[in-house]
Amino acid sequence: MLNRSSKNLTTEQEAYDYALDILSYRDYSRKDMELKLKRKGADAVIIKSTIQKLLEYGFLDEKRYGQRVFEAWLSKKYYGRCHLRLELQKKNVAERYINDILAQFSEAEEQERAEKALQSCLKRNPKKYDPATQEGRAAIGRYLYARGFASKYIQKSINNIHGSVILMDDC
Repeated sequence: MLNRSSKNLTTEQEAYDYALDILSYRDYSRKDMELKLKRKGADAVIIKSTIQKLLEYGFLDEKRYGQRVFEAWLSKKYYGRCHLRLELQKKNVAERYINDILAQFSEAEEQERAEKALQSCLKRNPKKYDPATQEGRAAIGRYLYARGFASKYIQKSINNIHGSVILMDDC
């Protein structure tokens, strides 16, 4: 049962029980768990021993947590690698795991996502995001950059779409 009272955690057992309660709902990073315990009034010694015990028994696993954040992020269709990095940092995933997780996201996947994002924005507002005009290409670049895509993927996407637009106009 989740301890929702404002009672401070004064013993290691209380802190451990509280940590298990909140871990039963979702995973946490080590840093987030430390903050949760600190907010509940646990002192540094209790926090350290509780975290150590959770790590020892495998209840607190930073790598697994980062992987779950990545899997949830994959369901968001129109974002790039920079957005993923920021999402992992925002969720307090340890830096040593971030690069491993980013390595799972291939360049081909990012290019495909950039093109899908571009197609989506073209459907919503074809005048604003017209790749045939300089203003449209600039708007596309801003749109994709704001969603975490690197400039090389933005450029390739614009060139692919612009090329297909030219071919369609020539027919």
